[in-house]
Amino acid sequence: MLSLLLCEGTLGAQVVCTSIWAVIWFFAIKYSSQNIFAPWVSSQPWKDQWTELSAKCFKAGFFIEFKTTEEVFAFACLFLAILCQHLVGGLFCLPSLLGASGSVVSALACHGGLCEAGWELQDAVTRAHAVLFGDEKAKAMNPTPLLIILCLHHAMGLSMVIPMNILYRDNPYYHEFVFLLQAAAFFAMAFQNYGFTLDVKTASGLKQMKVCVTCTVAVMLWSRGFRYAFIGYKLISGFYADGNTKMLCAGGLVLCMMGVLNTLFIADSMGKFVKFMKTTHEDEDVHDNIVRIHSSLHRHTSTLIMSNGRKEWAKVRGAVHMGAFKTPKKDK
Repeated sequence: MLSLLLCEGTLGAQVVCTSIWAVIWFFAIKYSSQNIFAPWVSSQPWKDQWTELSAKCFKAGFFIEFKTTEEVFAFACLFLAILCQHLVGGLFCLPSLLGASGSVVSALACHGGLCEAGWELQDAVTRAHAVLFGDEKAKAMNPTPLLIILCLHHAMGLSMVIPMNILYRDNPYYHEFVFLLQAAAFFAMAFQNYGFTLDVKTASGLKQMKVCVTCTVAVMLWSRGFRYAFIGYKLISGFYADGNTKMLCAGGLVLCMMGVLNTLFIADSMGKFVKFMKTTHEDEDVHDNIVRIHSSLHRHTSTLIMSNGRKEWAKVRGAVHMGAFKTPKKDK
């Protein structure tokens, strides 16, 4: 038991710890989404708006389309529970980031990495079962684009956490790397969900929204951009200096895969920032703009915002092309 608590650097202990975290998150996420988040959100005045915007965001960003409002609400509450998992994993690494060291601090950071790996393991197994043996509803919840995104995301945790916990468990750069990835996801998703509760048709609500997108882009640029590149370079350099060819190749591959996903996250957050700064609370389609701006990995070519004048002119041009203004021919 002590070896598991201290996350002992052996393959057996690491596999057992990963499995334990997978089981914990499988039940904890389900329970908290249904018994904590669902009742709390239901008691809030912004529940309907939050649910509607979440549905549009899931469709635009993750290609998931729900048939009923109840399904949207349940999935959105599940998302909040997953958000908490990322927070827990990040907090386990916090003592190391604050300068503490020792076997207990390293063990906590290793558990932080296994929190993510355990969640990814149960998520991969659950989705594989849904795709292979589930009904049409279960398969619809796992569209191919979403599975590709999750493959890129899960590759790092499932392939690198256990080897890193065994070989580099005391490396502070590794601890910070785990913190950056999990904490960044937590803050970005938290800001997004808070934004869905705001009344952006008021000046104060829109001002808070602009603060949210500003904080999000700052977090993303630091954690998924500049600092990610620096920490990744330090880890790869360490593998090279140690002559660890296997870790060098595997680490380089998953760093690149995650780097692709990070690039999309950063581009998306910058797009939100730029577009939201141009939005005013008088815009008629301000809520639709929020969905387009907040939808992760949304195609930017489909987020062009037309002014009211352009919309009216487009209607006129369409009517002309349809021949609405042609003079009818008189019968001879």
